[in-house]
Order: sequence, then C-alpha cells, then structure tokens
Amino acid sequence: MIKQKEKIIFEVSNLKKYYPVRKKFFSRQKQYAKSVDGVSFAIKENSILGLVGESGCGKSTIGKTILGLTSPTGGKVTFRDKIIFDVENNISISNGEMTKLRSEMQIIFQDPYASLDPSKSVGQIVSEGIKKHKIVSKDKVEEKTREMLELCGLDATSIFKYPHEFSGGQRQRIGIARALAMNPKFIVCDEPTAALDVSIQSQILNLMLDLKDKFGLTYLFISHNFSVVKSFCDEIAVMYLGQIVEKGEADEVYNNPKHPYTKALISSVPIQHPGEEKERIILKGSMPSAVDIPSGCRFHTRCPYKTERCMNETPTWKTLDNETGVACHLY
Repeated sequence: MIKQKEKIIFEVSNLKKYYPVRKKFFSRQKQYAKSVDGVSFAIKENSILGLVGESGCGKSTIGKTILGLTSPTGGKVTFRDKIIFDVENNISISNGEMTKLRSEMQIIFQDPYASLDPSKSVGQIVSEGIKKHKIVSKDKVEEKTREMLELCGLDATSIFKYPHEFSGGQRQRIGIARALAMNPKFIVCDEPTAALDVSIQSQILNLMLDLKDKFGLTYLFISHNFSVVKSFCDEIAVMYLGQIVEKGEADEVYNNPKHPYTKALISSVPIQHPGEEKERIILKGSMPSAVDIPSGCRFHTRCPYKTERCMNETPTWKTLDNETGVACHLY
C-alpha cells in the first residue's frame, strides 16, 4: 500500500473540460457538454491511482487533458512541482518545455489495433520517440529499441515486423515498449486491457507491475472494470458524470464503499467463487447527458437513497475517519 511519506508527483486541481455542442434552432444560448467538471486528485510517486466509472463519465478525457493532448477549460495541473497549466491564472508552459516533458509523461492507449501505425515497422514505431527526444545516441537507438521489446516480452527480431503480424496482446506489448522507451516517470494507462481477452489481460497487468517496480513508475490507470482496478491499484477514485464521488485506498473503497454509486459498481463485479454471496444493486435508468446535468447531486436520478435535499443541494466533499473522501449527503 501507499506510504504517507511518499511525495506527490502529479496533482490535479479543479480540472474542467467542456465541449461546445450544436445549439438548438432559434436558441442564442451556448450549450456545453461538461465532460470533466471540477475534478481534483493527487498521485503519489511510484503508486497507482485507479480511475473507475461507467463509459462516458469523463475518465479518458481526464487522461488526455492532463497530458496536454486536449486543451483544458479550467483548472490546474502540476507535474513534479512544475505547473503544466493553470487556466484561471493564465499560466501554461511553452511548447518547447512541453515537448521536453513528453518523454517523462507517456500514455498507453486502449486499442492496440488503432494506436500503432500499420505502415511502420515495430522498430520504427518504438524508436520514433527515442530519436526525437535523443534518449540515446544515434548508434545506440537500435540497441535501446531491442532492449525495450525484450523487456516487454517480445523477441528482439520483432523490430523488422509490422503490427498486422502480431496478436492483440503482442500489439499492446509494443505500445507499452513505445511508452517505456522514453524513460518516463508517469504513465496514463487508458483502459490498456479492455480490448484484450481475459487470459491476456492478466499477463499485461503483471508486465506493467513488473515494469513499475523495475523503473519506479507512477500510473494513472483508467478502467471501467472494478475487479481489475481493485487488484491492480493502490488507490481508487470513482467517477460519475464528470466528477469524482469517492476516493480512497483500494482495499478500503472496495471492501467498505460509501457512495451509493460505488456500492452499485462493486455489486456488479462477478463473484470469485461459488460459495460467495453478493446482493446485486440494479440502478434504474442510465447516466444523464453531460449537456443536461441534473440539479443537486448528479446521481440523485438513479440513487435508491435520494431525498429532497439530494435533488436541490450539491453535496460537498467530506473526508471520513478511514481517510476515504466522499461527496454524498448521507455522510
């Protein structure tokens, strides 16, 4: 588990990302899809924070926004005590500085089929960043490329092959090798096992854990699979409709959930053995649109415990005795 003395490597404060949507006919009012709406969290060095929630809650948008792959609407992001951007104070690092930081902040994409250029060999794909950021001298590029592939469980001769010659799991290993080749400190893992068979998922997760320990990496692990997040991550943050509703240590959140939405997500995790008994919580309806967000608590339209207060008043963030944070009027 995470030690309290470990330093913060990545800090996100009140992050917002709004997308303009087409206005209704005859309407002069601008409308926005509030994909991420006031999210704050911190990640401790050499730890794994799991970001979990239903599809469309804003998880992947957070990953892309904090890395500067899409522009933020509001908020502040700090990496290793360096401000990446602070929208409200009109602060952002230069393009040159951001390019230098790219080697330290990497991303592993969800789809290993779409994230690799089919026209390039594996050697070209993995070595591209090495060359651009001058990670090693020119005469050492091929050696570094082969080393990264072997670390990720692939034969060094793979440098001559093309993505279509590999299985899904092998392609994801190539994606991991590409990120690792940059000598990063922080990696956003955007559902890296979602497109893989269950038998391959565990192999990829074990590889990522081994690499984390070997190189002292820090992960933001984005997933909709609570059982994977629980076993893989040190801390868990649960997202609903653009906001974090609960956050704490992984075991504590999974075994003693507080927010009704967290309880519903955990109840949907398949049982581990035939003798296990679990009450399934079925939520009514689906997540509301990010364009038309409900008043008060955003979850009240589906919550079995809602009161009149929930419908009218937005819950504040509370830190409980077990250090779990939750945004719910029940506490």
